[in-house]
Amino acid sequence: MSIHAKLAATFGVALTAVLLAGGAFYFTIVEMLIFQRRAEVSYEDLRLHVTLASDASRFMNEAVKAALRGSLGAELSAAAADTAGDLATIEALKRRMRVDEEIKESEAESAEEIEHVHSMQESFGRLVEGLEAISLTPHERASERQAAFVQLSDREYKGQFLPHIGAAVRDAERDVARILDDERKLRSKVAVLGAVAAGGALVVLIVLLGGLIRSIDRGFKTLLEGSRQLAQGHLDLRLPELDEHEFGRLSAAFNHMAFSLEIAQEARLRMEKLAAVGQLAASIGHDLRNPIGAVRNANHYLKKRLSGTELGAEPRVAQFLEITEKELMACSKIIGNLLDFARERRPLLSECSLRPLVDDAASVVEVPAHVRVENDVPDTLPVVQLDKDQLRQVLVNLIQNAAEAIPVEREGHVRVAAAWTSEGLTLSVADDGTGIPEETLPRIFEPLFSTKLKGTGLGLAISAGIVRRHGGTLEVTSEIGSGTTFVIRVPACDAPRATCPSTRPSGARGA
Repeated sequence: MSIHAKLAATFGVALTAVLLAGGAFYFTIVEMLIFQRRAEVSYEDLRLHVTLASDASRFMNEAVKAALRGSLGAELSAAAADTAGDLATIEALKRRMRVDEEIKESEAESAEEIEHVHSMQESFGRLVEGLEAISLTPHERASERQAAFVQLSDREYKGQFLPHIGAAVRDAERDVARILDDERKLRSKVAVLGAVAAGGALVVLIVLLGGLIRSIDRGFKTLLEGSRQLAQGHLDLRLPELDEHEFGRLSAAFNHMAFSLEIAQEARLRMEKLAAVGQLAASIGHDLRNPIGAVRNANHYLKKRLSGTELGAEPRVAQFLEITEKELMACSKIIGNLLDFARERRPLLSECSLRPLVDDAASVVEVPAHVRVENDVPDTLPVVQLDKDQLRQVLVNLIQNAAEAIPVEREGHVRVAAAWTSEGLTLSVADDGTGIPEETLPRIFEPLFSTKLKGTGLGLAISAGIVRRHGGTLEVTSEIGSGTTFVIRVPACDAPRATCPSTRPSGARGA
């Protein structure tokens, strides 16, 4: 995970914690509003019962006066109406509480509270009816009227009405206490949830930030240590993988830089080596050319002087003279290659027709009898600006190598072809020989590298240098058992001044 992604995750966790806290706060507010609603209803219930008790007490006071006077007054009627109204209001409130989902009162509790209201209504009704009947008692029977009122008051008011008021008040007090208890539980739950959410968010933030800080610290330490070792010359240093974030990309870039520096260092050492080899080759070539020339002249003189003599007629003498001549020619060729490699003469460009040049190069090569060289360069190919002698040397070397790559136990073909495109000249030499092993292929253009028993390892290096000095490239593709193809590419700026005709190849020809 990248540093940006980790930071985004960290802020995401923080935002989630804020959202959770906001959600908890929202639901707390909702619950508190419900509690407020329940509290308002419970306090209203309690207030109505207190009012009922007050109005009932006022009614009983007026009832005592009516019992003493023997007549019902307006105050008694008003108190009775207020008490009956209180009971009706309480009943309506209880029924609303029963269907209100926010109140969350059980069915049994609701039924019990409504039953209390009904009992009080019935008791109060009997009390009013009894009081009306007592008020009809004659004045001369005042003691009888007072005794009947006391009996009615004890039976209905004290025995029935007041106990139900007490029970209703206790129910209201119970509801208020329950609301307060639920509110305390809610506060505790919210506190626990808030603590858990905050603690969890804090732990996750600490883990994420700790991992991020460790990654950054590890990345900086690794890069600093790698830079220090690279500065000390350890070009083979490779940093370990630093995860898939910015430091991972930095470590990959660092490793690529170290690899490039190592390649550049190897190339510099190779160039120094080549420069030393070139100086040594030039020195040895000049030092050996004159002695070898003298030995060749001496060998030629001996061969001439011994011709026609008895000693010259001996087969062994003639054989050794031929061996000497052949090996001296091989030495001259090696010296010539060394001098060519050391000189790196600039090309002398002139107009060059490629097909005759290929024929000329093929005629110089000692092609084995089982190999056929085919010149497929079109006659219509434009005349190009090249160094004829240097390109001939390249073709001789490539054709010679291609012919030697074909096993002696079977026939084979070497095909030379050319084409002209908008990018320039393409000249290829292909064979159907044994091919070049994959592990050897990258080194074939290195000086002094050869897989032949008598090879000097300079032919392909010289050829690549000649093509490079023409501004082109020498490329190779090979497959074991199928053959090898060398391709010379020369840019258009070094190719023909004439317009390009058709590049359709003419028929193959043997050389």
